[in-house]
Amino acid sequence: MKGELKVQTFSRNPGDLKRYIHLYLLEADGSVVKFQLEWVRVHNRIAVVKLAGLNDRTQAEELKDQLLWVRKDQVPEPVQGEYFISDLLGMQVFSDSGEVIGKLMDVLELPAHDVYQIQNDKREYLIPAVKQFIVDVNLEQHIMIVRIPEGL
Repeated sequence: MKGELKVQTFSRNPGDLKRYIHLYLLEADGSVVKFQLEWVRVHNRIAVVKLAGLNDRTQAEELKDQLLWVRKDQVPEPVQGEYFISDLLGMQVFSDSGEVIGKLMDVLELPAHDVYQIQNDKREYLIPAVKQFIVDVNLEQHIMIVRIPEGL
């Protein structure tokens, strides 16, 4: 159809876009453009969306490689034990024995499970984001307690 966009989402389920009424685009000059979302369909794990006002291929191509977003206050809260990546980044990470491990720098989203990339001045740790290794996440204090896997 005319004016459709293929959108790679940061959600595990691209169909989650269906819950939103508006998507936003930040222009180079700092202004924000608000688009009404007309419909969403998912094809091969990619969301295909139609935004009001985009009615031909040329208009849609102008948005290629642009970042569309939703307001955080519109995003449902994660279920217990799940977190927004943005809330985890920069956390101080400690071992379950109290040793400072480093800072959580990135979350690698892999097919089996996420992996937390933790760095300090000397090395990098890759810790699977599973209950076996994540002891506690304290969003208020911005700290995480992990159990270091054997041999790491």
